Amino acid sequence: MAAAHPLPPAVVSLPASLLLLFLLHHVHVVDAECEPVACGNFTIKYPFWLGAPSHPPPEPSCGHPAFELWCGGGNASASMRGSAIQVLSIDYGASSLVASHSRFSGRVDGVCRADFNMSSSLALSPFNISPSNMALCLLFDCNGTEPGGRGYANATATCDRPIFAYLGGRYDRDTPPSIQTGNCTYTYLPVLGSEAAVSTAANYSSLLKAGFLLDWAGTGGIGDCPACVASGGQCRYRNAIGALACLCPGGKLRGSTCADIQAADRLITR
Repeated sequence: MAAAHPLPPAVVSLPASLLLLFLLHHVHVVDAECEPVACGNFTIKYPFWLGAPSHPPPEPSCGHPAFELWCGGGNASASMRGSAIQVLSIDYGASSLVASHSRFSGRVDGVCRADFNMSSSLALSPFNISPSNMALCLLFDCNGTEPGGRGYANATATCDRPIFAYLGGRYDRDTPPSIQTGNCTYTYLPVLGSEAAVSTAANYSSLLKAGFLLDWAGTGGIGDCPACVASGGQCRYRNAIGALACLCPGGKLRGSTCADIQAADRLITR
């Protein structure tokens, strides 16, 4: 990566000692471009990276293109590439994150505007809605066919039309829960299984704000970042080939780890 930044002509004429100091500082700055960054209550690091609307990614970039996060609100929250999907927490060990839709994060009760398909917001992304989520069913515009019975909750609150909520079992993006819907407009959204297990449909607002679980395990190109770091490197992503690049000491890029460089160094020092 350092090789992509040629030295200015004035620097070439510096004495050797000053030139060495410049190079060390220059490499440190380049390497620091992708240092982990705190946003809210979690850290943004590979395969995620901190982007901005007017800041094109470097090559190699700090992470996978689809994992670009924008941190806003006084660095209190992050969104996926400035989209309506808000990131609430990240579990790097489990390759998962908790996300929510921006419609549910404000003070106004977002259930009034919940008649949309959450899956469509992630249709082209590398993230999967975890099967551990539960389905929160919402019924609108029932026109006299309002559902009744145990399990249904009136979710109208401050909305200008009647809405009913129901917890409908495990979330499956392709198969809606089989519940009584009458002639209502029917949608269902993922909510955290851990939250739903101790809640009822009457807790619809808190369930929506708590978000849902997304997985990214098996996404192509991310590679084995821990192995790169363990070998003394820093994780980068090469957009040109869609794969992990391991930035090794001295600015050398390797495909997965710095092990071959370490082996060569050992041979030289023998």
